Amino acid sequence: MADDQPTQSCHVVAVPYPGRGHINPMLSLCTAVAERSSDVLITVVLTEEWTGLLASVKKPPNMSFAAIPNVVPSEKDRGDDLNAFVTAVQTKMLAQFELLLDGGGLPPPDFIIGDALMSWANEVAGRRNIPSAHLWTMSASVYTVFYHFDLLVQNGHFPVDLSVNGEEIVDYIPGLSPIRVADLPSIIRDQEIMPKLTQILPKESNAKHLIFTSFYELEAQVLDHLMQKSSMPTIYYIGPATTYSKLRDIKMSSTAATLAAADDTNNYLRWLDLQPPSSVLYISLGSFLHISAAQMDEIAAGLQSSGVRFLWVAKREASRLQEAGGGDKGLVVEWCDQFRVLCHPSVGGFFSHCGWNSTKEAVLAGVPVLTFPIIMDQLPDAKAIVEDWRIGWRVLEREYDEKTLKKRDKICEIVKKFMDLENPERKELSRNARELQRICEREFGEGQSHQTNLDCFIRSIKSCCTLKS
Repeated sequence: MADDQPTQSCHVVAVPYPGRGHINPMLSLCTAVAERSSDVLITVVLTEEWTGLLASVKKPPNMSFAAIPNVVPSEKDRGDDLNAFVTAVQTKMLAQFELLLDGGGLPPPDFIIGDALMSWANEVAGRRNIPSAHLWTMSASVYTVFYHFDLLVQNGHFPVDLSVNGEEIVDYIPGLSPIRVADLPSIIRDQEIMPKLTQILPKESNAKHLIFTSFYELEAQVLDHLMQKSSMPTIYYIGPATTYSKLRDIKMSSTAATLAAADDTNNYLRWLDLQPPSSVLYISLGSFLHISAAQMDEIAAGLQSSGVRFLWVAKREASRLQEAGGGDKGLVVEWCDQFRVLCHPSVGGFFSHCGWNSTKEAVLAGVPVLTFPIIMDQLPDAKAIVEDWRIGWRVLEREYDEKTLKKRDKICEIVKKFMDLENPERKELSRNARELQRICEREFGEGQSHQTNLDCFIRSIKSCCTLKS
């Protein structure tokens, strides 16, 4: 194990991008490190709002939270003005982070882990001569698209004009399977931001470590290629450890235990326990960006017409949608424990926006996916689900466009076919999903890639502490 060799205590400060899709993988990584090595002390820096939202999260005794003021828009409505939120993260958090390091009562950090999209965290580490690591919270495939941005320019796929080259195939990025221009991350289309983004990528930088929150088997060719690059920091691929731990706990618990745990705040578990096996379609389109009320209504009407049982998480519109399309076979809630739902025996499919965390949860749960990507990395994630791993079908041929609604009759048609467990095509999806689940679960075994990468990263942290002393 990583802490077989006792050393002095190391203090690691971790600063995630202030959004759930970034905070969750950072907490998963920090929890895995803390549980593996008790002499590594970890402080996760969050906004005051996030420390409140995560107050009930269980942490190892050597892991704690520290708060900086709420200098970015609230999590409740940050999706309403994405540009303002991004600007605040890049311009206002830096000063507060440095104030915390200088006078916030924390022990001096020996190591800093920063979200890769916040280059200033690495700059702070460099100025203070503190070793650091980048955490990349999207897929390694998305990273390699950004890394090889110059190839897109050379091959005439940047600037992007979907009406002209959207269906053209990008087949020249090392390690990446052929992909449509339309399935590349949507930010590729931004002629102002994209060149700047490539400049802050963790490659030739002060940070010597780059951590991918991925499974090796999902992205083996991409990871192998990146690890051969001399300009790259040392790469670790450390899968979602807390998700896997939760999977083990769920497998050991019984339905009766689930029922006993259910209360008025999560009565969806009671509802799921009453449904037939693999009969429920779970629907979640993310906690950040929002699709139009008109599109939500089309989905609700399509679900109702399909006759399929469903559990739908719709934070802002749960009451309205329950009235519009819930009925006897559907339940709409504001929040749920997503991974527990995906692992429930009554759930047979996932209607998803294809965020990277949700995609990994679907893989670990062994659940086929209907893809409904909205923005950014959700597009290549959806492509991988459908074409590379063959565990899902597309609801949308491209990403969501509020000007072109996916109509209720089409939604009804694909949902009915997808949830028909006797359909041969659907049976193939289920077989592929179960096999991919088994392959990815194996990575958490004794001596397998998750453990070896985690131990190597911990040794790197401790060697930095030793050198500093």
